[in-house]
This record gives sequence, C-alpha cells and structure tokens, in this order.
Amino acid sequence: MLATPFSLQGRGSMDNLSLDDERQSPRSCRPTNRHGSPGSCDRHGNEPRQGKPLAARWLLAGWAGGALLAWFLPWPLLVASGLGADDGAWPVRIMAHALALGVVAAALWARRKGRNGPALLAMALAGALHTLVPVGALLGQTPTFDDRVDCHIDGAVVGLVDDRADRRRFTFAIQAAEPASSGDDRAGSICRQLPSGGRLKLSDYTPPDERGGLVVGTRYALTARLKPLRGHANPGGFDYRRYLFRHQILATGYLRDRQPQALGAANGWRARVDRWRAGARERLKSGLAAVAAPDDSLEAGAALLHGLALGDRGELSDEQWELLLASGTNHLLAISGLHVGMVAALAAWWLRMLWGRLPISRGMPAQRVAALAAVIAAWAYALIAGLSIPTLRAALMLTVLLLGVLMQRRWRLLDLWLVAFILVLAIDPFAPLDMGFWLSFAAVLLIIVLVRGRDALWRPWELLRLQWLLTLGLLPLTWGLFDRVAFASLPANLVAVPLVSMLITPLALFSLGLATISPALAAWPIGLINALGAGLFAVLGWLVDVFPDSNHGAPGALALGLFAFGVIWLGLPRRFPGQWLAILLLLPAILVGPSRPATGEFTAVVLDVGQGAAVLLRTARHDLLYDAGPRHGRFDTGEAIVLPALRAVGVTRLDRIVISHAAMDHAGGLASIRQAFPDATVIGLSGDRFAGSGEGRECRHGERWHLDGVVFRLLRAPLGSANDRSCVLRVEGASGSLLLTGDIEAAAEHWLRRHARVKADAVLVPHHGSASSSTPGFVEATGARHALVSAGFLNRWDHPRDSVVSRWHASGASVWRTDRHGALWIESGELRTERSERWPFAWRRPTAMPGVESP
Repeated sequence: MLATPFSLQGRGSMDNLSLDDERQSPRSCRPTNRHGSPGSCDRHGNEPRQGKPLAARWLLAGWAGGALLAWFLPWPLLVASGLGADDGAWPVRIMAHALALGVVAAALWARRKGRNGPALLAMALAGALHTLVPVGALLGQTPTFDDRVDCHIDGAVVGLVDDRADRRRFTFAIQAAEPASSGDDRAGSICRQLPSGGRLKLSDYTPPDERGGLVVGTRYALTARLKPLRGHANPGGFDYRRYLFRHQILATGYLRDRQPQALGAANGWRARVDRWRAGARERLKSGLAAVAAPDDSLEAGAALLHGLALGDRGELSDEQWELLLASGTNHLLAISGLHVGMVAALAAWWLRMLWGRLPISRGMPAQRVAALAAVIAAWAYALIAGLSIPTLRAALMLTVLLLGVLMQRRWRLLDLWLVAFILVLAIDPFAPLDMGFWLSFAAVLLIIVLVRGRDALWRPWELLRLQWLLTLGLLPLTWGLFDRVAFASLPANLVAVPLVSMLITPLALFSLGLATISPALAAWPIGLINALGAGLFAVLGWLVDVFPDSNHGAPGALALGLFAFGVIWLGLPRRFPGQWLAILLLLPAILVGPSRPATGEFTAVVLDVGQGAAVLLRTARHDLLYDAGPRHGRFDTGEAIVLPALRAVGVTRLDRIVISHAAMDHAGGLASIRQAFPDATVIGLSGDRFAGSGEGRECRHGERWHLDGVVFRLLRAPLGSANDRSCVLRVEGASGSLLLTGDIEAAAEHWLRRHARVKADAVLVPHHGSASSSTPGFVEATGARHALVSAGFLNRWDHPRDSVVSRWHASGASVWRTDRHGALWIESGELRTERSERWPFAWRRPTAMPGVESP
C-alpha cells in the first residue's frame, strides 16, 4: 500500500475523478453546416445514432491485455514474422514501431466515431506489437550453437557481483567480441554474432585468494568460454531459462583467464549508479565487520541489511531463503513498494515540517514542495534498489499521484494503478516474466479493492482483517508461482510486516547513511538490526514448525482459476449476493489431486537433474524415489529440483528411497530429501551415513516387494568397483517393465546378465552413457524399446558417448536424453517428454543447432 502524507479525501472524491472522458458537451444537430453542405442530421432532422465512446481506461486496459497476450504466441510465429531478425534488419523493427503508432491512431479515431470494438482490438494489437518487437529482436540476437566456444570479449560489469567462496557470478555487457583463437572459424562466426550491448552471465571459479579485481561499472577485456542458454525442464521448480530471457542474457559461461584486463570506468548513468551501489555494499560490509560479534552470528543482520538497504540478496543463505518461502514472508526481503512509499512519506514529512521555517516558503506552498521531495526520494530509493519491478511500480504511482498534487488534480486509485501498470509495461516489456511484477501489482490492486469505503482502516481489527484478506487473496497467485502453500503466512506476516517495514527498514537506511560517512559509525544500528533479525528468523522457524508442511503442489490451471475467483468473491463486501457459493469454487483445488496410476500399473519420471540421476516411481497409492540427484558446491538438486518436482506431481509421502551408490551425483541431494520426508526408508547405503541422511539399509540382491500390484526387485553384483556394486532396481507392472541401473559397468553388466533377469521395456542407460558401460551383450539382453539417458548438458565427460547411442539404436531402442528432452515420463507403457509437453513460449526456443532437441 502506498504511504503518503497527503490527503486524498475531501472535495472531489477520487472515485469521481478518473481517466473517463465520457462527459461531453451537448451538441446541437444542424441539418446543414456553415458552407451549406449536408450536416450531421439525418433527413428527419435527428442526430445519427452513434455508440458511446469507450472510456480511456478501457483503451489502456486493451493495450495492456495485448502486451500480455503476446507472450503466449509460440516462438516460431515470432521468428516467421520477421521481428526476430538480426541487427541488420533494423528497418523492420522501425516499421513495426511505426505500425504500432499507426494502430494507436486508428484506435483513437475509431473510438471518436463510437466504434468501440475496433478501437479495443486496435489497442490490443498495438500492445502486442510493443511486446513482439523487443522479444523478436532478442531472439534474433541470441547466437545458435551446440558446443562451447572461447571468445575474447571487451565489455563492462553491470549490476552487483555475486561473490561467494566457491565462485563469483556477474553480468557482463558486451562492447566487442572476437574468437580467442584466430584459426577457429566456427568460434569466430559465433563470437562475432554477439551484438554490442548484449549481455552475458559469467562465472569465475578461481579460488578467492587468486582472483583478480572485478569492479562494478568498469570495462574489462577478458576471455570466456560460452555455452548455449539452457535450463532444466521438470514438473515444478525454477525456470532458469525464463530468468535468463527476462534479463536478456544471450549466453552463459565462465572465465578462462584469472586476471581480466581493466580498461577504465564505463560510461552512462547506470554504470555510475552501479559503482555507487557496489561502494555502498563494501561500506556496509565494513560496518558489519565493526560489530563486536562472531562472524557466524551476523548472518541474519547481513541478509536483512543488504536486502533492505540495497536490494541485494547475495548475503542471504539457502536456509534463510527456504525459511522465508515456507513462511510466506519472502516478499519482505525485497525492497517493496511499501518501503518506497514509506521513504517518500518520511522525506515529505521532514521537508514539510522544515519548509514553513524558511524565508522562501511564502512563494510556494509546503504541500507542493513536500510532494516534489517525496517523488525525488522515491526514485532515489528505487535506484539504490536497482530499479526492481516493485520499486519501479511504487515510484511511478507516487510520481503520477504527487504530480496530481502539484497540478491540483486528484486521481482515482484504480486509474493510478492502471497508469503505473501501463508505464511499467511500456518501460520494460519483459517485466511480465518477473514474479515480482505479478505479486506487486496484485497486492496493490487487492488493497485498493479491499480498503474502498473503509474509513477506519487504522483500527487494529481492520488492519488484521486487511492482512488476512490480502494473504488469502494472494494465495492463488503465490500457489501457482511458487508451487506451495505457506500455511504459516498469516501469523508470520502479522509479526514480520510491522517489524521489517516500521523498524528494520528505517534502521537499514540509517545504517547506509552512517556507513557512507564512516563504517564504524554504522556498527551500533547494524548490531540492533542483527539482533532483531535473529529474533525474527527464530520466530519464523517456530511458526513453520508449528504449522503444517507446505508440500502441496499447485492444482491444474482450471482448478486454480476457480479457486482465485472464489477467493475474490469471498473478499467482496457483504452486500454482494451468494457469497456462500464461492466456497464451492474452492473445493476442486482442495479436493481434486493429480491422477495416479491404476492398480497394477506404475508411472516413472526420470528427472532432468544434469549430470546425475533421480527417478520418481508412482503406483496407485505409493511413491518411491531412485537416487536423489547431484550436489555441486552450494547447488543441491535435491532441494532445487527433486523436491519441487515431487510437490508439483502431488507427492506428500515417500515410502522408500533407493540409492544406487554413494557417489555425489546420485546421492548428493539425499540430505535435503530426507529432511522433507524423514519417514522414508533408505535402501542402498550399506548402513553408512551419507551427508547427514541418517542410517541406510543395505541393498540385498534378490530382495523384492509388491506395491499395488507392481513388483519391485533389487539386483546387485557382489564384486567389483563402487560403480559395479550399484544397487539396480527392476520394476514390473501390467503395462511394462523398467530397469534402473545406477553406474554399473561392463563387469556388473556381465554378472547381472548371467544371474538375474535384466529384460525390460525401458532401461536407464548405465553410467549416463559412459563408454565403459552398455556392452553389446547387455544391450541385447535387455531387449529395451526405450533407452533413457540421464546426463548433463555439455558435460565434460561427453556422456552419452556416440558409440553407446549407436549401440542402443542398433538394438532397436529409441534413445531419450534428459539434456535434450527434459524430464522423461513413462505412463501406461508409453513415453513422453517434458519439453514436448510445454507451451512454446519465446524463452523456450532452442539455442543449440537445429536437431539437438529431436529424439
């Protein structure tokens, strides 16, 4: 909600002042005009019938609707339209912009004539063109290649650097690019295709004590190994490919040289803002170091201080972020519109108090000066926060609102919201890909609707009711975006919102101001922030433990839409009829869960976890997991991929977890999964502890069990390497069989072929397609129709090897790969892939060579 010191009530209520221009002066009807020509009357002397001109707000809403619906156009249409051409086709994009302006003019003309339908359609078309032009340009600029390439790049570091012990990651704006090796023609064509102004996401894995300097807002010459854009494709989870597309990243990669060559400071106001933010972050770190406390006890203070003062989440640990998500308070750590409004209100209040004491105050009313100060303070804070979507929205709304104060004009809040919505879309067409865009505007819209006509909002009961309705109203959106229900959200927000907004945020800004003067001066407010933050995280942890777990995936689109409509209906004032019927709209999302296999059948999902393995097995009433995914440094696929996938398909309880062997790429995510499902029985660890996972039970060859008519049998070679002694699981149901092989190699394959039944309709290819596995005798013995490969995209071992793929193809099997097809589903004996099932949004266009996405 926008906090402002200016009165919005009184003479000329906001509800009566809007973007409408429906009130028109009465016109007389004349049979002839002043030149004697026929006038505007018909032959009976009556004025011709015309439609009432559409309100301006509806035209703006039509433009916004077209701009949003354009994202649902499949990417081939964008490319075929010519908007996705490369930089050499700039006339096409200029013509597209000119066409959009022409369509707007046509819409205004049609509206003036009372032809509202064509006017609305024309505005929607103009909005769609506004989105399609930059999206098509980005598609055309993104290079298409299927392997790593080394490029020598000149450019500048933009935004803050995410600097951690195991790596640092940053965004690099390209100025010029050349191949690192002059004789590499293929790399040369790709490197030279990178346009000036394009952005790369680069990582540096150099040990901290050997890293060269990397100053934000500075130009560098460096050598980087680039990879095509890629993201895991699974049910649920974070869409990394969408994140890269939203930030207009053309490729990812890592540094090849440890000492990038500095070329001087970058030009432009954004570079200056980035340098100031980076300097402010270093001063805050110095202030943290001055606090008399152990470093490990300052985690809460560092996370809140950097997050609320600079919008920097780099100090937030994975555990803290998970706690914020589980408690529904993750929105508080980002600088929100509430914080921007509060800063603007404080600036206006202070200046208004002081203005009356100044001699020059007689020539200008204090209210106008305070309005100007509020606008300046809002934009300054938004710039400090990196112009995130919530801060941009709040700054725009305050600007329009307070400009109305300067011009002595009042705004209707709903129109103010619509203007800010349009301006954000106009400034940043990629904003709809940002979750903060939807949460920010939805929250403000709900507040506008819920507080309308309530004069006693300041009363505690009304504030409690508003928080309850806001939490309930945002539930469908947060459920769909984050694939979880935070049951602790209401009590957690009742505690966290006033504490963070009214106390910790002002202290964080005060600390930032003191640290600018001297980091030592900021030690005492930072210490207070740390104490308050530690208490806040402790309370949030207690609430998450008390309330039910949030492992409930979002329902289907139809059920979620009915749920959202029912929630809005319940939140309306009591005078709206039939509100008890709204409860019926909530039931499908609550009662109807994902479909399960029939008795005797099973469903298998080979998850796309990169270079590792994780397979979900489902029967009519039970769920099992084979392997837990890899862990690479801080990136735990068990937490980041496997658990969200389990939530998305409706898994609320795991009966068994079978770990093939204790290699990090198969058992790295086990600890996170065991924490979410502590009652699951772990098989395959031979009683050893692994990464805090607890005791495991040894995998015994020949052990079998039945679940809902499906037979599960464990197989294991007694001798050989750790890979050869992988625990193999064979699953057989009424619709087919599946063999999960871990990392077995030639010796184990030979032993299993002689002492066990390995014939199966589908086989998880051993050892990710290594040349040491998939011997001809084993491939022939399985008789598989489908060979499933779980491997990382462009992994350094080149798995699966071409010879292995050819061997499975020669046996008559179709080869399916998670690095190309995403998660692999086997249902009722049939195979489908995650990527083929997904809507072809623009950001899902393949960036590897043609054919790489094909089976």
